[in-house]
Amino acid sequence: MSYDVVVVGGGIGGLTVAALLSARGVKVCLFERNSQVGGCVARVEFSGHDFEPGMGLYSGFGRGEIYERVFSELPVDLPRTSLLPGSDRFYSIEGGPASVAERLAESIKKSGGTLRLNGPVLRLAYDERGERAAGVDLLSGETVIAGKAVVSNLTVWDTYGKLIGLNRTPLETKKLMKTLEGQGVYLVYASLEEPALARLPGEHFTVGEFTVAVAPPSSGPPGKRAVTLKTNTDPADWFAFQSSEEEYEERDQAALADFWARLHAALPELGSDIEIIETANPRTFYDLTRRKLGMVLGLEQSGESREPLGHHTSVPNVFMVGDTITAAPQMDLVVESALALANTLTK
Repeated sequence: MSYDVVVVGGGIGGLTVAALLSARGVKVCLFERNSQVGGCVARVEFSGHDFEPGMGLYSGFGRGEIYERVFSELPVDLPRTSLLPGSDRFYSIEGGPASVAERLAESIKKSGGTLRLNGPVLRLAYDERGERAAGVDLLSGETVIAGKAVVSNLTVWDTYGKLIGLNRTPLETKKLMKTLEGQGVYLVYASLEEPALARLPGEHFTVGEFTVAVAPPSSGPPGKRAVTLKTNTDPADWFAFQSSEEEYEERDQAALADFWARLHAALPELGSDIEIIETANPRTFYDLTRRKLGMVLGLEQSGESREPLGHHTSVPNVFMVGDTITAAPQMDLVVESALALANTLTK
């Protein structure tokens, strides 16, 4: 098959680029290796609970702001949002951030674009001179042609390490990548008794090292709410214990016990009205997204403060989008960056 633009990865950035290009008449195909779109903000459901993967704080939904500007071009409506109590900037999204991803996916198809789930991309396919991307090679052995451009919604590390290939990565870029560091998260998905909310500071708050996001009333069985609890973690630490699956399970259980003790010390108001359902760590996110070391909080550059990396790569017609090329790993900044890239590709 042949398209104008091939997008690799169905996170918010890739979906936004593909939706905008499709709406503007560009022939687009987006490949997502998983069975659902969203990447790091894909829907998370366990034991009758619908969890909030993005911690419940989102900006950019005001009048004239980035989401209204993007969705004004699309044949679908933006999910309903509402300002959080006491805030003039942060919104909650009906259905969570996954609903934004799902609307963008719907828009791609309504505009005549192609969305291929369960379609892992292996590498770039190059032209005869080896200078430009002719398309992508799929894990299935199929080659899909991209006449104009390939857009990578992978991380900067995976864009070069997997798509472009380290043998084609310039030395300067390799040196830069050594200065980049990413962060990981350790999450606990839990069930909270509804009456316990009255003892908490709110439904979205930070206490010490922990961020707490309580999902809406419909997120759990009667009388219960889904709650996501987050703390940062060193992602490399989770890939240093790989001698056996049993050793990994022991590592995870020890981390959970430590997390639980520190959480109750920081937030004793929880008492016994909270029950653990599932956990997620950098290995979980690696299995889900194949991001290097399961890093999901953008990147940091050692030394002086950095400027965002930007869309361009060492291959003239290959571009990047996503949280590792923006100033911060915020969904609205990723969408803003994706709009800028769509504008570049349709000049």
